[in-house]
Amino acid sequence: MDNKIIKILYVEDEIDHAILIGEFIKEIKDVHYEMTHVQQLEEALLELDNDRYDIVMLDMSLPDKQGLDTVTAVCERAPEIPVVVMTSMDDESMAIKALQRGAEEYLVKGDMNSHALSRILRYSIMRHKGRVELQSLSLIDDLTSLYNRRGFMLFSQQQLSIAIRTKRGMILFFIHIPDLNEIIEKFGHQYEGLAKIETANILKEAFRESDIIARHGRDEFTAMAIESFDANNEIIITRLQDELEIRNKQENRQYKLSLCIGTAYYDTEELCTIDELINRAKMSMIEQKENKLKS
Repeated sequence: MDNKIIKILYVEDEIDHAILIGEFIKEIKDVHYEMTHVQQLEEALLELDNDRYDIVMLDMSLPDKQGLDTVTAVCERAPEIPVVVMTSMDDESMAIKALQRGAEEYLVKGDMNSHALSRILRYSIMRHKGRVELQSLSLIDDLTSLYNRRGFMLFSQQQLSIAIRTKRGMILFFIHIPDLNEIIEKFGHQYEGLAKIETANILKEAFRESDIIARHGRDEFTAMAIESFDANNEIIITRLQDELEIRNKQENRQYKLSLCIGTAYYDTEELCTIDELINRAKMSMIEQKENKLKS
């Protein structure tokens, strides 16, 4: 850690606190820290989407969002990055709840110095890295109970071997939730998780138990199906569309869910890796999305 720049994203609307933290960071000599300061949650989420950070320092009372929802939003947007919550002297109980939401550590404003700050930052990064590595050993996505990317790569490779042995074609589906950010903007971050869970449930209904389904990324899912009389490209996409339509027609819905679907076909006569199939299906999905925008 000592030989690299540690990039901090500091999310705090009070300029005085940001200046103070900046001064503490300048006093730390054994580690090179570089701090970016933003004042609102949406600015922070945009930074996390567009740049690489090693740690987030987060105040839970921001102009555009307050309380534990700020922690949830950051942890869901960048689960690989540790979050240190900044709290006031009389708000430590809220900080404990923030740890339960995914924060790695908390610091009490007005009760810190450069040494304490450096220690907390370094230990938080090390501890979170270990936790992420442990989680990566799991094959299941905690939110949706589908396979995660690692589980998908493992079991789809087994599926590929079966397809080759039985000389049956195989279809890889790449599914994207295009309006997820819009759902968050209109209804809040709690609906982000609901949209992902609902998408997972639609996939479970549309695919067979023998098919491999996974949450591939933040708003992306993958599925692998061996082709048969009841499972070809058109049949499965029709099932997905029918399930989506049923859910969108439910009464008292807060949001409309849409999905963009790309596919890639594997012919047993060709040599192709799972990664190559995923890329082809993703390009198919992007093409479909662009065609929708043009129409």
